[in-house]
Amino acid sequence: MNRRVSVWKYVRLKTGCWRYCKPAVGKNGKIKSDWVIVKGKEEYHPEGNFYLHKYDGNREIWKKIGPIAQAAVNAADFESTYLNARAKGIPVKQLDTPELSIQAASHGWLEEAKLSTRPETYELYEHTIREFCQWNSNGGPRRTNVTELTRVDLLKYRKWLMTDVGNSARTAGNKLSRVAQWYRDVMKIKPGDGLVTVKDTRMGVVEREPEVYAEEELKAFFQKCTPPHDSLLFETFLLTGFREDEIKYLSWDDVDLKAGTLRVTPKPQYDFEIKDHEERTVVIPFQLVGTLICWRMIAEGEAERRGREVYSLVFPTKTGRPNNHMLEKCKRIAKRAGLNPDRFWLHKFRSHHATMLLRSGLDIITVRKMLGHKPGSEATFRYLAPMHHKEVRDKGVDRIFESLLYPWLKDLPRVSGEVQIPDFLFKAKGSSGGGT
Repeated sequence: MNRRVSVWKYVRLKTGCWRYCKPAVGKNGKIKSDWVIVKGKEEYHPEGNFYLHKYDGNREIWKKIGPIAQAAVNAADFESTYLNARAKGIPVKQLDTPELSIQAASHGWLEEAKLSTRPETYELYEHTIREFCQWNSNGGPRRTNVTELTRVDLLKYRKWLMTDVGNSARTAGNKLSRVAQWYRDVMKIKPGDGLVTVKDTRMGVVEREPEVYAEEELKAFFQKCTPPHDSLLFETFLLTGFREDEIKYLSWDDVDLKAGTLRVTPKPQYDFEIKDHEERTVVIPFQLVGTLICWRMIAEGEAERRGREVYSLVFPTKTGRPNNHMLEKCKRIAKRAGLNPDRFWLHKFRSHHATMLLRSGLDIITVRKMLGHKPGSEATFRYLAPMHHKEVRDKGVDRIFESLLYPWLKDLPRVSGEVQIPDFLFKAKGSSGGGT
């Protein structure tokens, strides 16, 4: 039995005819995807597909794999292993590897994701893969099988998201990352390999500093909150650092008014799972405890007046269902306060909460636990917003290196501990205005 399986690429030569050529191999021993050997020399040929070549007895077999070099190498390794096993008498099933269509691969992968990921994560996957399939069929490369997809196809998809759909570089990169994950899982490729790299998904993305609210913004915002519901809702966002869904599905069973704590627990009845699957209990300020006690009394009075049980959720709709319009309410209040609604979003309360905890001197392990981040995660650091310039100066940045570089400053007069800089330092010689 002939057990040799080789990889070839079917390309169009300069003469116009198509021919099977051996792929060129780089110094690392791997196939160079777009280069083949023609008459002993390497030539660039991005067109064409890779094929496996083998013999079944005296019958020559060419099997089309697609335009991806790594897929052809994987297929050759697989078939070589299969043929070797048969030759040694190891019982194996008949080899049957039909090409998998993009539609079938998408459906199967999403079904698995639906059962193995959080509902919110599945919604992101489902939207992205559905959008990718629609683009591929309408205006895209119109590939049929997964093996036909190329790196250029995925990069064009990212460009289409930014130019036609209007997605930001960050959003387009996140979608490209999900499609790349789908491709790796379907093709059985290990993480880190595949058609695109992490660099491709981050191209054009500018890392922004974490944002927190200014004190004046929060004062103006809360002055326009309608008590007691709106005030308590956004106080809870600010004073707990909970995520939106953690507030949305917060129930009275999670509230311990005597201990002054709130818990984050899963709610199977709402298909709510905790991010990172880690329950946690956080201490809340006594002011929030008092407000929650008043809110509970209002909820009990309303339930008694209507002849029903108290709703299980702390911040439900009028019918007791989870409230899906908290963000819209946040922006309406900001607009009513004369603030920019675009600068107000729910997760920003979480950033503000984390930043204030870290600046107050709480250790990073405690803050990480309160935020619900995994042990060892660096996510907590991303919530620490830098101080405003004035805050940095108020903290004494001027005095940190004073004794080392400017010892003469100790002789200058001080008022309330601050050095009084002589006027001549701000005036150029011979001028009456400010200078260097």
